[in-house]
Amino acid sequence: MRTTRHAVAVTLGALTGAALGIAGTSLALWSDTVTVTGRLSTGHEYFAVGAPGATVPAPTGSAPFTVGPDHAAELVRDGAIAVPIEVDSLSQGNKGLHYTVTPPASWGENVFGAAQVSIFPVGSVEACHVDADIPTDVDLASTPVPATYTSDTEATTELWCLLAAYDGPPQVGEYTNTATVTATDPSGTEVDDEDRWDAVVVRELDPAAEQEHEITFTYETFRPGEER
Repeated sequence: MRTTRHAVAVTLGALTGAALGIAGTSLALWSDTVTVTGRLSTGHEYFAVGAPGATVPAPTGSAPFTVGPDHAAELVRDGAIAVPIEVDSLSQGNKGLHYTVTPPASWGENVFGAAQVSIFPVGSVEACHVDADIPTDVDLASTPVPATYTSDTEATTELWCLLAAYDGPPQVGEYTNTATVTATDPSGTEVDDEDRWDAVVVRELDPAAEQEHEITFTYETFRPGEER
């Protein structure tokens, strides 16, 4: 996964204010008493998840990314969707930051439940498309910030891709019907004919009734020697 850095649109002083809950920004201030030679182990952590350029800070140690009826409608219409997800991470001082990605335990029994859904890291927004190659072995975790001292105010940005393919509603049965016709021809001979047709019975799926599915991004910080 390629990581990039971008500036969080606040100054270091504003970070302190945001950590205290000012202006509605969810930035957490942490401090501990671990002795680190030449450095103070005090700093700020920031974790946000969302659509590229529109991430939302995590209010606690995790942040959800949701797909629902609109995505399901697009999936039924086009047969496949690719949804990029941006993750922004910042941890100052001597603490690193590690996070895991947890898909829903079940995609339900509607459209997403009938689709093939994959989540994997990508190097750019453009790399998240319906024809993207799906990795065979995906580690649903990342450590964007190592446990080395930093006072950076720029977040590290990583990107993930949710790719779903839909081949139509699942088959739940088959139906066969046979019709036979018997008649007498002009010579008085009895004749008959038979016709048969088959149908596949599929489950009725409604994109508008799709439930909200949460992909959960959970982060934690760690000290030197506790690398993930």
